[in-house]
Amino acid sequence: MSLHRPPHQLVATVLGAGTMGAQIAAHLANAGIRTHLLDIVPRGVADDAPASKRNAMALGAMNMMRKAKPAPFMDASFAARVTPGNLDDDLERAVAESDLVIEAVIERLDIKQALFTRVAAAAKDGAILTSNTSGLAISSIAEGLPLKARARLVGMHFFNPPRYMHLLEVVPSAYTDPEVTTALARFSDRVLGKGVVLCRDTPNFIGNRVGIAEMLLTFKATAEGGYTIEEVDFLNGPLMGRPKTGSYRLGDMVGLDIVGHVVGNLREALSPDPEASNYDELFELMVVPGMLQKMYERKMLGDKTQGGFYKKTRGAGGKREILALDLETLEYRPTVKPRVDDLKDIRKTWDLRERVAAALRSEGRGGEFLRAVYLPLFNYAANRVGEICETAREIDDAMRWGYGWQLGPFELWDAVGVKWGVTQLEQQGIKPAASVLALLEQHGDDATWYSGRPSAPTVYVPGDDAGYRDVETPAGVIILKAVKDRTKVIHNTFTASLLDLGDGVACVEFHGPKINVIDQGVQDMLSGVWEQLEKTGGFRGLVIGDQSDNFCAGANLYQVLDAAENGQWDELTAAINQLQQSLMGLRHGPLPVVTAPHGLTLGGGAEIAMHGAAIEAHAELYMGLVEIGVGVLPAGGGLKEICRRASAWASQVPDGDPYPFVRRGFENAAAGKVSTSAFESKANGWLAPGDRITFHKSRVIAAAKARAIALAEAGWTPPDRDEPIHVIGAPRGSSFMLGAQLFEWGGYATAHDKLIARKIAYVLSGGMTPTATTVTAQRLLDLEREAFVSLCGEEKTRARMQHMLQTGKPLRN
Repeated sequence: MSLHRPPHQLVATVLGAGTMGAQIAAHLANAGIRTHLLDIVPRGVADDAPASKRNAMALGAMNMMRKAKPAPFMDASFAARVTPGNLDDDLERAVAESDLVIEAVIERLDIKQALFTRVAAAAKDGAILTSNTSGLAISSIAEGLPLKARARLVGMHFFNPPRYMHLLEVVPSAYTDPEVTTALARFSDRVLGKGVVLCRDTPNFIGNRVGIAEMLLTFKATAEGGYTIEEVDFLNGPLMGRPKTGSYRLGDMVGLDIVGHVVGNLREALSPDPEASNYDELFELMVVPGMLQKMYERKMLGDKTQGGFYKKTRGAGGKREILALDLETLEYRPTVKPRVDDLKDIRKTWDLRERVAAALRSEGRGGEFLRAVYLPLFNYAANRVGEICETAREIDDAMRWGYGWQLGPFELWDAVGVKWGVTQLEQQGIKPAASVLALLEQHGDDATWYSGRPSAPTVYVPGDDAGYRDVETPAGVIILKAVKDRTKVIHNTFTASLLDLGDGVACVEFHGPKINVIDQGVQDMLSGVWEQLEKTGGFRGLVIGDQSDNFCAGANLYQVLDAAENGQWDELTAAINQLQQSLMGLRHGPLPVVTAPHGLTLGGGAEIAMHGAAIEAHAELYMGLVEIGVGVLPAGGGLKEICRRASAWASQVPDGDPYPFVRRGFENAAAGKVSTSAFESKANGWLAPGDRITFHKSRVIAAAKARAIALAEAGWTPPDRDEPIHVIGAPRGSSFMLGAQLFEWGGYATAHDKLIARKIAYVLSGGMTPTATTVTAQRLLDLEREAFVSLCGEEKTRARMQHMLQTGKPLRN
């Protein structure tokens, strides 16, 4: 299959420039693929009209994407990789050169079939043909096509928005060549970075089938128990390892009309007859609830109509308010903080599995709701194994990757106890699924859907050959949890571990709560890593990375504020110096260090990432030196790195001038700018030109390991610790000072912003040396540290820190 070629050698065509089609095209462009985006010619446009008019639909979609937030493109320049066109003039030519065709037009079978008839006639040998349908049968779309085209047609269902949602459902039909399915799955994983779930060709596949069942059960439990939407979104939120959007807020975001469409599609495709092959035990629930019907009549469709279950408005004084819908009156009212007393203490339980088990078993009002929703959902999912997918794993993956659940239905069931769940189902009058009864009969009352060690997990698969089957780790993926189970941890602190990845490469893993701040445990790990590796012996490289949601969000702000408020200046100075010397140790240590940042990589986290010999970044990297937001400046070597990188770049070109690079660094640090992708991080200078970007998060650690080995085998040697760094000095550094003053005068910065920006300028100019000159890295670190500590003495700085700790938002004072 031609999809095995490098992305920049591939061509794709996306048919349909609606919300999904356009954003799919954008993500293909993110991956480096030249893409045609085609849509219909607008009504009334003449055949001889200029391309700007005939391509208006696709051009309009491109304009929308350039402005959209969150951005579909990882870098604005990637829009140039997408060529707008129309289905009348350009389909045959575009498809003829394409390696991949993705159909994303309206969900009407006749239109899709007619389009694929044209596509099949024009497609080259080896091209893969796909449909982004969310629920129509792939076999039905393939009917009428030549056998050769049927064999190349497969479902490729992205979740919205395609760039950000990890799930991609790959759906072969009975006609699809298995090699086509394998090639598309591999491409989607390695090139597009997607979590691929193989689905059977059944109504609405996996994610929407199970997801809509959960939503309908939620509607039912809400009505029967008289719960408010705020209570439900609390119960179906982080308490259960789900996003803060819960259920009703998620419905607003997706679009309540979409919910109705999926429900209608399922009801049409399924049957209430237990003897039918398409039987579904929740068939009677698959109707749009009366309150939702009334909302449709009033055009209350969610965010797209500025009102659904919630509504954003402006109150007294123009202050933004969020109103909630009263489900009885369908009138908006002020939101009310949910009070679910039986879960008040349970919600504080840190371990997720312990928390969800306690919540589901709670005897109060909250527990009653959760049992009414999740126990039938568990059973529903168990009945679908063998029908919509092969194992429970596919359902759990779909709900985690497509809906943001931390645990899928079977993982939740294991957490609360499978036998307990069956007993509860029987008490509710629900017949337990045959598969779960078989599990308990074969493996006893303590049986679980998943078994085995983290390094060798298994999943129970029902059927004629029922039993546990290995959950395989794909080639090119390293799971750190499995590494810790398989090999002895070299060294650990409360928030960091030193692991052996094999092949002579070690890994420092951060595993602090929530956002991985730099606390004493991380400090001690980084400062002592070389001693630990020397003691163990046999290593040739080091990776710094983790597999949590975020790489590292910077310093432990609470500890910094506490030291500042108590006047512990010597202790604060010593802590900053320890971090500086630890990071210098990474850059100038005995082995090549490859950092693997992903997600939030802010402040000190960005400085850790910047001090390796190389970076292997996840494409979704949100990186920046954001210290100004809490009233200080970068003091872990971030400003030093700006100067060093500018100096290194300038020395490599004739008459090189470090000033443009330093100016960009000043503007980014003084504004606290955060990149929206790894590509933007590279444009900002946080990633070097030779640093690499991996699209699939689960592959980042393995790619970083391979990079460390390559550096070692290439004869890497540490750079000189006393390397001279060219600084711009006072004559040009004063322009930064002036810029800060102008921003204050223009109302774009406060006086305190100006103070911090001027201190940043002072460091970047080498301490305002009289002329451009060279300094050592240590001199720049000293300047960083002194400026940081002095700013901690400012009352407004401490106010910013306090506000961030209390609200999670920056204070502009």
